Amino acid sequence: MIKAIFCDLDGTLVRPGGVVLDEDIDLLRQVTSTGARLVFVTGRPSRCLSDLPTALGELSGRVVTSNGASEVADGQTRILAPLDGQTVRDFAAALRRADPEVNFATEFESAFGFEPGYAWWPATDTGADGFSAGIAHLTANGLTITKLLCRSGALNAGNLAHTAQALGFNVTITYSCRPEEGGPVEVMSPHASKGHAVRRILRETDLTPADAVAFGDRANDIPMLEAVGEAVVIGSAPEPRLSVFESATSVGKWLATHDERWRMPHLENRETT
Repeated sequence: MIKAIFCDLDGTLVRPGGVVLDEDIDLLRQVTSTGARLVFVTGRPSRCLSDLPTALGELSGRVVTSNGASEVADGQTRILAPLDGQTVRDFAAALRRADPEVNFATEFESAFGFEPGYAWWPATDTGADGFSAGIAHLTANGLTITKLLCRSGALNAGNLAHTAQALGFNVTITYSCRPEEGGPVEVMSPHASKGHAVRRILRETDLTPADAVAFGDRANDIPMLEAVGEAVVIGSAPEPRLSVFESATSVGKWLATHDERWRMPHLENRETT
């Protein structure tokens, strides 16, 4: 029986324009009414959750943020796996030697920093809490770094990630776009990934991977999908690594089709009386 649901937000639950399907809300509400835990797991930093539909906040008070580097629970943000500033500086210098056209930005949960060469990216993050500086200042200003973002003028996300991994640093490297798109590639602590977060929460709640289902749609969801007993990709898989998982057109449709995995016998009886 499903006792925990781990669900990505953007592209999985939140569609273009910030739309969440009624069928997704309805089925998630039904599943959580059985006592199943629902945890949202997103690449967004905690400061970028304010525009989520109210219905999602009513379904779950726990959101894993920044791909597992941080978490929001009951309105409180915890940074779980920060990046060391010196590691970021060393990594950035090495990647820039390999790709002189790369530029960097930093996520701080409470702010967003970006190099001047990164500003051409039309990021929604560069609002009132965004500031521009060189990588030395971005990594030594007293703010805790949860992610380093890398974007190249020469390489797409897939190729830039491959180049970054070849450097041999002990970091987590992923991306939430399609591999042929321009990025950004995300660099995090080796202890930060959606998979790390899911396994930690399962341990904390005395659940096993077989008790859980996860829904995602992009490469950064793969560690989460691999950490549970049932893994579902929403929509068409943008790259081969995702094609090994089951697919569905929406979270709600999958839950409705597999209701024997979560529906309690007493609920079935009540509905037929």
